[in-house]
Amino acid sequence: MALLLARIDDRLIHGQVVHGWGRALRPTWIGIVSDALRADPARAELYLFAAPEGTAAVALSVEEALSDTTRRTLETERALVLFPGVEEPLRLKRGGFPLEEVNVGGLHHAAGKEALLPYVYLDDQDRDQLRALAALGVRLVAQDLPTNPSHLLMPLLEGAA
Repeated sequence: MALLLARIDDRLIHGQVVHGWGRALRPTWIGIVSDALRADPARAELYLFAAPEGTAAVALSVEEALSDTTRRTLETERALVLFPGVEEPLRLKRGGFPLEEVNVGGLHHAAGKEALLPYVYLDDQDRDQLRALAALGVRLVAQDLPTNPSHLLMPLLEGAA
């Protein structure tokens, strides 16, 4: 599988993804996995329009991401998969998707969320879902840009920074 990066980032395709991660990884395909975005084609198109030139980008439901078609794409393309939140990668992993590592790169401030890092704000549900993802064998790393240090997320979640 040529999955270069699986990233949770509530802003999806934006400057950090396109210029930071995109330049470093040179993806040929970006999949945004979000049932809500897939159900709203006009909104999805706004994000997909921001994909780097020469990079195919699609919005997928979780079910579509689990399909054989998507798996074949991941085997043949330099792929980046983006999630707007923690629920989507957890559902993918539970569905049998071979997700080994998730980059938590941008969950921003919202009501009821507390800062874990300057770019990672979590509520109790996020924490529980991240713990569940880790319990399924997924390595969780927090990193906003490829040029910045990465942090193992589980020690931070458990208060052993």
